[in-house]
Amino acid sequence: MRDGGLVGVGLVLGWLASKTWSDPGCQLGLVVFLVATAAMTLGFLLVLVGQRRDARDDHDEDDEDDRP
Repeated sequence: MRDGGLVGVGLVLGWLASKTWSDPGCQLGLVVFLVATAAMTLGFLLVLVGQRRDARDDHDEDDEDDRP
């Protein structure tokens, strides 16, 4: 169901972008919106990946099993 929803959202956004792109006054606004959305999404994903990496690398520094 989730994949179908994403496909639907993609189709609606694609249709909306094509209608907006045909209006010369809206082209700059659409480009700024898409770039800003992509940047915020990338930042959000980097924060999530960083938190998961910290949780996996959480080990004790004075664990005696790590010493040779």
